[in-house]
Amino acid sequence: MKFLLVALLVSFPVFMGLSISADAFGIPDTDTWIFVIRLVGTAVSAFVAWMILGKRQAMAIFMMVMPVIGLISNLIYLACFLVGVAAVVMLFAKDAHWVYEHLYHAYVTPSAALTVFSLVPMAILFMLFRKTRALGGLSLYLLSIFVGFTLWLYSLIVAGSHGSGWVISGLCLAGLGVYLTAVISSAVFGEWAIAGNILLVLILVAGARIFGWYVAEKQFEKDDEAARAAQLAEPVEPTVSG
Repeated sequence: MKFLLVALLVSFPVFMGLSISADAFGIPDTDTWIFVIRLVGTAVSAFVAWMILGKRQAMAIFMMVMPVIGLISNLIYLACFLVGVAAVVMLFAKDAHWVYEHLYHAYVTPSAALTVFSLVPMAILFMLFRKTRALGGLSLYLLSIFVGFTLWLYSLIVAGSHGSGWVISGLCLAGLGVYLTAVISSAVFGEWAIAGNILLVLILVAGARIFGWYVAEKQFEKDDEAARAAQLAEPVEPTVSG
């Protein structure tokens, strides 16, 4: 019963992610493909539920991810940096509308939708269970990097639509100033809704990043203390001297 309940909870973000992916890749809405998506979604939901309820499986995955967390985050940063450089170059070579249509809307928007509506809910679901809490925290931490970059690219487009001077000013402030110049330029041009949305999402991303790492770190400390306590509680076999 518990397995079915967890699998049902997991199935919502899983099927949402599969639907978004199918739409992004242009998979036709036929009976065959619907059956395939349902079959894959059911299998993935069952696997994730089995992982959540199985302590050994969850700990094995966590211990496998933990040593390479730095490498994974660095690879995400590198990919975001390369895409960001390409976006800046094309913004000056073309314009902000071109970057939005050919880069942001075509590739980043589907990926962001998959992250926000599927992967992030699954990370939060992992954090609800003690066995996968650390894994969920790490997942939320890593996902916040991509969501933050998505917001940065959107801010770049907003700033670029108001003039190249806003983009240059933001890039001069260690690149992260693009958030600030997008908010200021939107306020100057009376686009208060855009400025408010950027600020709100930026706060949420920063909060998710801090919270995800905090949850993973605290749960890891608890698991480490429990492991040490279990070792101390083990009976010591008496040694027989010669």
